[in-house]
Amino acid sequence: MEQYIAKTRLSNALKIIFEITFDQTIKSKKTIFMIILSFLPVFLAFYYRLAHPSYISSPLLVLLHIMLFFLLFVSMLVALFYGTSIIGDEIDNKTITYLFTRPIPKYIIAIGKFIAYIIGVLLILIPPILISFLVILSDSKMAGDFSYAVNTFAVQLGVIILSLIVYGAVFMFFGSRLRHPIIAGMLLAFGWEKITIIVPGLIRKFSIVHYLISVFPVEPSLQNEINEISKGTNSSLSTSLIMVAIVTIVFFSLTIFTLYNKEYKFE
Repeated sequence: MEQYIAKTRLSNALKIIFEITFDQTIKSKKTIFMIILSFLPVFLAFYYRLAHPSYISSPLLVLLHIMLFFLLFVSMLVALFYGTSIIGDEIDNKTITYLFTRPIPKYIIAIGKFIAYIIGVLLILIPPILISFLVILSDSKMAGDFSYAVNTFAVQLGVIILSLIVYGAVFMFFGSRLRHPIIAGMLLAFGWEKITIIVPGLIRKFSIVHYLISVFPVEPSLQNEINEISKGTNSSLSTSLIMVAIVTIVFFSLTIFTLYNKEYKFE
């Protein structure tokens, strides 16, 4: 009976933390900017369908570039701003001490906030991704590639969701630990992660984006070019998924460790 009561209290605490954080996430001032940013690729999709530029021969190629833009830019930026604010906003607003005075385990606070982050960013990103896909799919040239396009899109969407989760965990730690998490996050996401894409050799295996790209499906006609650029250093599906899971778990655990051990002092 006592165990049941304890579990009920934890689930109620988790629900409260989730609801508060989700409400803060959706109502955040940055949400409007992120929605506008997320819909930029949609305009590209509509431009392709309405203008039919002669220099673009394959709708699958257009879809690939749109999904890569979501993966390599939009998802990283969304994860950066929302991930660092999961704990960072509580620190900046000096409200984190009020959270700690409540009879709620700190790991429950971290879990509730992270779940709210994931659902919040998915609600922002998935609609423009689906709209872009449906616009491209309406092209008559896609009739023969319908099944392939749907399957490829499903995997690409899954990789984008993975990127939101893993980068969210990393940036959540930055927000809980660092004084200027946005700067550190920018250096990681748009510095190191982008450099390792073009640098040949094994150094790219020390980046998250390497493992995401390794499982990101591309149009068969471009596969040889991708293999040439990667110099055969792409990792296998199992290795990539394991590495992404390890990075997520490690940085999420570091966030919980930080919450339990760091003293947040305010003047």
